[in-house]
Amino acid sequence: MTKLEGKPFALIGVNVNVNGYSAKQLKEVMVKEKLNWRSTADQGAIAEKWNSPATPVYYLIDPTGVIRYKWVGHPGEKAIDAALEKLIQEAETDIPGIRSRP
Repeated sequence: MTKLEGKPFALIGVNVNVNGYSAKQLKEVMVKEKLNWRSTADQGAIAEKWNSPATPVYYLIDPTGVIRYKWVGHPGEKAIDAALEKLIQEAETDIPGIRSRP
């Protein structure tokens, strides 16, 4: 995700803590797998509020804070990349004042 740094989007990983998976363990996996987006080890509050039926769940949030895409399980890089490209293009052309860094 570093190639998209400064673009108008947020990608959030929510890992439902159903088997005692701690935030520390999540951090270790993130470092090992070189995951550079926000992720959380949820005790159930986020899963309930955001209707997350399993783990992992990925959310793509637009610049106005609206969840635009939600994937249960890993959707694959092509799906995420296509959604990001569409969202970024919309944000950069449709929302005044929101532009990527050159």
